[in-house]
Amino acid sequence: MRIGTIFGIDIVVSLSWLFIFAFVAWALATVGPFQAMNLTPLARIGLGVLTALCFFASVLIHELAHSLVARRRGIPIKRITLFMFGGVSNLEGEPSTAPVEAWIAFVGPLTSIVLGFVFLLISIAVRPTNALGLAAQYLAWANVLLGVFNLLPAFPLDGGRVLHALVWRVTKSRYRATQIAATIGKVVAWLFVAYGGFVALSDPKSAFSGLWLVFIGWFLLQAGGAERMHAELEHALAGLTAKDIAEPPPQALSADATADAALQLMMKTGHRAFPVMLGEQLLGILSMSDFAKLGDRAPAQAYVTSLMTRTDDLKRVSPSTDANEVLRLLSSTGLGQIPVMDDAGSLVGFVTRENVLRRLPLRRELERVAPKHAA
Repeated sequence: MRIGTIFGIDIVVSLSWLFIFAFVAWALATVGPFQAMNLTPLARIGLGVLTALCFFASVLIHELAHSLVARRRGIPIKRITLFMFGGVSNLEGEPSTAPVEAWIAFVGPLTSIVLGFVFLLISIAVRPTNALGLAAQYLAWANVLLGVFNLLPAFPLDGGRVLHALVWRVTKSRYRATQIAATIGKVVAWLFVAYGGFVALSDPKSAFSGLWLVFIGWFLLQAGGAERMHAELEHALAGLTAKDIAEPPPQALSADATADAALQLMMKTGHRAFPVMLGEQLLGILSMSDFAKLGDRAPAQAYVTSLMTRTDDLKRVSPSTDANEVLRLLSSTGLGQIPVMDDAGSLVGFVTRENVLRRLPLRRELERVAPKHAA
């Protein structure tokens, strides 16, 4: 859900963020720092909501720091997403050097720690014995904790990216740096899981805190694994072009074909997209997602030309496009396939998620066999 734009960057919140925001506001008002204060229940709830808003505003400022530094370094920023575990800046590109990556990653925790000291000064100025002073004291502690936590050397935390940049600088290999940083991050994640499990089992009063640590560790394991797979995919596609990894186009659909005929052909062949032709002219591409345009119409009563994405509207690449650029396009658009078209407008083939992923085990097998062959 998009809630606004700051400095030209879309701010999006997920449903999980709404849940955690409500939980933090409730916890602050009922079992947190405001519980013992001489306030009416309504005042405690209002203070809890206000403090929770300030905390998540701090998280947003943390992410804005990442985004603005990245944009200053020439990396476009599409949006910032707030979710259960904080936030993430969606960079539409990769840092070109290790120092650039390190600065983009480090500025977030640095911003949080600075915010922590600002809130601490506010707390001292208004005295932590009153409601606003106590709220500022909580925000000071929360921001410093957020900054320190993000410096842990685990993907996708900022500390993991700083570690990645340092290893990249030393080894001169981005791929090798990802392997090392992901392995260290995996160890850190398992420590979270183990310690959280120990806390949950040893002290029933701390069961929730322990389970939360287990959940964080599990999240870090999943996210770190995804980072490593993405790096391996980039490594496997290095030096290749869109033409190298494209699948030949399937048989074309004629312009007078019905949606029902197209559906049957998709089920029969397993292809998710088909070119729509009028003689030798390519009119567009019909993909699985285009069937959402059917509305209330029966598939037998709709022609493919009314559903397809027309050639001029297609997100496409040329045969010479770098394969990793195609991978980034697949990731950023959420499309299942990208058509590869030459300068004459002819369809060379499709790059799909499936044929990109097939490159990964092939590369692993080649790397395993090559040293033996060389020996």
